[in-house]
Amino acid sequence: MAINIETLLNLETLYSTLMTYFDNPLTLLIVIATVIIVLIVIVWITKMVIDLAPYAYVNARIRSREARLLDDAKLNELIESGSLEELVGLLEDTDYGQYVVEVMNELKDPVAVEKALDMYLADLYALIYRISPDNAKKVLKVFAKKFDIKNIKTLIRAKFVGLNAEETYSLLIPLGNIPVEKLKELSEVKTVEEVIRGLDGTEYFKVLQEELSNYEQTSNIIGFELALDKYYLESLRKTIMTEGKEEDIFREFVGTLIDVENLKVILKGKADGLSADELSRYVSLTGYELASWKLKDLMSAGGIEGVLSGLEGTSYAEVLSEAMEEFEKTKSIYAFEKALDKFVLEKGKKLSTRKPFGVGPIIGLIVSKELEVKNLKVIIKGKIENLKPEEIRSLLISL
Repeated sequence: MAINIETLLNLETLYSTLMTYFDNPLTLLIVIATVIIVLIVIVWITKMVIDLAPYAYVNARIRSREARLLDDAKLNELIESGSLEELVGLLEDTDYGQYVVEVMNELKDPVAVEKALDMYLADLYALIYRISPDNAKKVLKVFAKKFDIKNIKTLIRAKFVGLNAEETYSLLIPLGNIPVEKLKELSEVKTVEEVIRGLDGTEYFKVLQEELSNYEQTSNIIGFELALDKYYLESLRKTIMTEGKEEDIFREFVGTLIDVENLKVILKGKADGLSADELSRYVSLTGYELASWKLKDLMSAGGIEGVLSGLEGTSYAEVLSEAMEEFEKTKSIYAFEKALDKFVLEKGKKLSTRKPFGVGPIIGLIVSKELEVKNLKVIIKGKIENLKPEEIRSLLISL
């Protein structure tokens, strides 16, 4: 577009006016550059404030929950308590109080206590979901599927051992994406096969149906559970891969979860003598740090020692090598599972500090509460089984 004479004259006038304030053109250029830099910084800060503003309220709520996490002194009190009733009394002034008090008459039943603690977690997830911004809700909604999967596993186990409708429904958590009426309906069926057929129309039906022939041949329900776990991890992966930059931190956290759960399946499979082909049915082959080829190598490795050797050069090598001594003493795969759970906790803590005004605190609270509930289940189960305090401590996961 041509510049007319009037425009040129105006520019010349503007230049002359500016030059009356500055000694030379270089000074003027420095001023202009400074103004541009200041404007860029203002735009960047404004964008950051706009991005993080939706998290201000949720993070304030989360910080208040973090302040009520059980400290080492409280855990020690619980471990040293003389009875289950005393332990419940110590929990009454905590977030778990109302949930555990409701099962006072069933304290000797670890299943009832576990359900009470799972109800707490489910309510916590529901709260975080309600108050979180929309972009975080997309990932949190997938996290909530874990309660659907827990309910399906419970239904399958209940029918496998022949529990009636009332006994079955009492074990379920009435939260998640499966409606309560559907859970009641599924509680009333008689067999595992009927549970699977009753889930027709849900996202879980295809996964379970593919395992049905294996169950009919082996009468072993573990295949259903592993298939559901794999489906859950793949659902998480699909969700985080379609989200934007704000969810990058979720991507790293969920990616670590996928790797860890894959390693648990592989190590458990090796301990049980499963072949690579059998393991491949239940391992999500799209890992995070562990690429598909690496996972295939680990599944083909010779025993647990071969798996640990194959992990050299990864973040998980040192973690699992340190747990090898405990495994050799106890011959229990729990030594590795505990080490991997601790690794997830440490990762979550690091990520929560990396983005303290965004999605970080959400991740921090989730991993802290998941760990806390696991430890409480261990303590309560230990009390039911009359374990000594030092025996209970050896089973806890801590930083």
